Amino acid sequence: MMRVTTCLWNANAKSHKFSTRYDETWVEKLYRGCHRNLTRPFQFVVFTDRPREFTVPVLQEPLQSQNPDYGCMIEPFRLGGPMVVMGLDTIILGNIDHLAAYCEQQGQIALPRDPYKPERSINAVALVPPGHTNIFADWGGQNDMEWLREFDWQPIDDLFPGHIASLKVAHPTLKENYKTMMQADPPKGARIVYFHGEPKPDRLMHLEWVREYWR
Repeated sequence: MMRVTTCLWNANAKSHKFSTRYDETWVEKLYRGCHRNLTRPFQFVVFTDRPREFTVPVLQEPLQSQNPDYGCMIEPFRLGGPMVVMGLDTIILGNIDHLAAYCEQQGQIALPRDPYKPERSINAVALVPPGHTNIFADWGGQNDMEWLREFDWQPIDDLFPGHIASLKVAHPTLKENYKTMMQADPPKGARIVYFHGEPKPDRLMHLEWVREYWR
């Protein structure tokens, strides 16, 4: 079955300040975004540092890393696929059936281009067909983004132009003064908007589209 996966662990000394606010509600909002925008059956799997209680039907997998850090986003690859791997700082705005279909029908991992260095990948969203468990098996604890750059990939931006977009890059004048922040509309045509660094969605609840899609 098609899976959507993410990770949640308690903030620790390795966590950047911008991600210390993650908790169960972020998982639940990501699940509901998938539920609204995937018409095919799917399992939602969260890799977590301890058993947790959720208000939505998610499966829990224990993280194998004893001291979780961002490299743990490689752990979902042990499932094999097909799957979509997403960070918690993700808002789904529209139908993503075609992204799931890629995972089920193609053979090569698809990743977004780094918006600052388009010749390389980032892993804000990963489309993972079956047959890539080696990415976890050979992983030695490296940074997740750097490790994935060791593997062949297809650019999601070329396959599905504009469907997965960075809010920060779409609005380069965003400031971290949230009370006076400009009215940042979602990137035109985006099905998924991802966030890196600040601001995170919980700091943008004054925006109508964030309240509508991140719930």
